[in-house]
Amino acid sequence: MNLSGVLPVDKPAGMTSHDVIQKLRQILYTKRIGHTGTLDPDASGVLLACVGRATKVVQFLAEYDKTYEAVIRLGITTDTYDGEGKITGIKEDFKTGPGQIRKVIDSFKGKIWQIPPLHSAIKYKGKRLYQYARAKKKVERRKREVEIKDLEVLNINEPYVKLRISCSKGTYVRSLAFDVGQKLGCGAYLFSLLRTRIGPFKLPDALSLEDISDVRSEGKIPDILIPIEQALAHLPSVVVKENFTEKVRHGVPLIPSSVLSTEGDFNRNQTVSIKDDRKNILAIGKALSPAKNFQDINYKNRLIDYIRVI
Repeated sequence: MNLSGVLPVDKPAGMTSHDVIQKLRQILYTKRIGHTGTLDPDASGVLLACVGRATKVVQFLAEYDKTYEAVIRLGITTDTYDGEGKITGIKEDFKTGPGQIRKVIDSFKGKIWQIPPLHSAIKYKGKRLYQYARAKKKVERRKREVEIKDLEVLNINEPYVKLRISCSKGTYVRSLAFDVGQKLGCGAYLFSLLRTRIGPFKLPDALSLEDISDVRSEGKIPDILIPIEQALAHLPSVVVKENFTEKVRHGVPLIPSSVLSTEGDFNRNQTVSIKDDRKNILAIGKALSPAKNFQDINYKNRLIDYIRVI
């Protein structure tokens, strides 16, 4: 069976994201599975698995915003910014209150700069940061701008604070927990993390590994795989004429005479999908011109810079 599509998985705590994919490969009898949006081993929630042809769109699914429910433990810091690391500081006599906690947390809304944890998968000079951490080597960690789009305090039961966070890609909730603790003056680490959403994919729609195994036993795996076209429905698209379909696969430059229609407005440098006349995605590309020029027969320049042929 030639499986293809996106599968939202409910990752359990205690497994790495790689472990989940390995288990899926056993369940689905295919090695062609990847994922987007790595979750730490102790974290749980939505993990997007990409099966078959869908492995080619991993980088585009990674652009989605994400939502988490997190519990921060005040008064203790660790070297990993979560409960897995070694304790680096304890402050038992700190004095905070709900008002101060809410005020500090509110200050992190919007665009902020973060320093990623040393124990993370970000690369520095060809190696992952966690490799330097394991070798006890200090390296420079560059600040990164991320956006906290929504930040809500769900519950305060000191020393624990529960939050709901909606954020851009690349946001480290562990770093947010650490930074909140620093600003409060008591220190903090990430006690628990649940991812409830990746773009349109929500936790109630995600399946456990056990559920997926049961579906396989029923022979209905194709029924639970989300088509690439649906997974990337947020992208504006360009529909090409039938005689140009194969040319897209060979990277032939797209010009207005080969365009059947456009779906959704877009500007220059925006990511778009390129579809055939049956609305199947052929490729993902960067628009080299606004949508208005795509059917202007007097416009002679190349329209698309192909990023990935599907």
